[in-house]
Amino acid sequence: MSLRSKRLCRLGMIIGGLIGVAGPGAGQSEPAASRPTTAPAATQARLDPEIEEVLNRLENRDVQDLHARLAWRQEYITDLEEDWVTKRGEIWYQKAEPVAKFLIHFNEKLTGTRRDKLDERHLFDGCWYVELDSRTRTVQRREVRRPNDPGNPYKVGEGVFPLPFGQKKEDILREFELQKLPPASDDPPTTDHLRLWPREGTKTGQSYKQLDFWISREGPTAGLPVKVRVAKLDGTGKINSHITITFSDAELNRGFSGSIFEIKTPPGYTEAEPERLEPIPLPAADTQ
Repeated sequence: MSLRSKRLCRLGMIIGGLIGVAGPGAGQSEPAASRPTTAPAATQARLDPEIEEVLNRLENRDVQDLHARLAWRQEYITDLEEDWVTKRGEIWYQKAEPVAKFLIHFNEKLTGTRRDKLDERHLFDGCWYVELDSRTRTVQRREVRRPNDPGNPYKVGEGVFPLPFGQKKEDILREFELQKLPPASDDPPTTDHLRLWPREGTKTGQSYKQLDFWISREGPTAGLPVKVRVAKLDGTGKINSHITITFSDAELNRGFSGSIFEIKTPPGYTEAEPERLEPIPLPAADTQ
């Protein structure tokens, strides 16, 4: 896998997690649960009815657009708690043709008790993924989808930015083993907690050991994740960090201008050479 592909794969899962929505704030980290000794159901016929109900809610929830506040925290295994990094900001998502768009804007970074202003943006406009970073004063544009590409960049197990809502139940079951955990005292209120393990040989399993989703049962955010936590692997296949994403103040299906999905290079910033997809090779000539 190329360095570019690895970066996009990493960003894809994190950004995929970010495009959930919101409700109560995060609690403390949940206690570890052992992986089931027998694999959870891989087919609808064998699927636990409670898990199936949650997956049906995820699949059927329609999100035309959303705006929410978010907090993103990374905890490296070797770090002390005061070294954990938290970024706070906002997210906008809008369903569009041929594919949806999103913008994530972090405006604050916390390291221990230190609080710093930040201007870090991540944008996908349907074809180009754009990063703006105020710390390096740079803008980078990467082409991740051709305009006429019929593929879905949000499809779990295949796309660069797998959304945690609107996914087909069969696609989730193909990519993951699942378990529904009993309620814990620090769960966000009125949520169901699903733990997912990437199946052997899947794309997700190259980067993540497990993923936890807390999915709202009621209210405006019913059927959407309000908290996501993932265990990230290093190059040796060992867990090196946990990433936790939580959401608040969600606004859904209220409509906003698509012009928000644009990043212009500010004065004094350096824009790197755009990274384009490799040209599609022409079919070989028929010599017969």
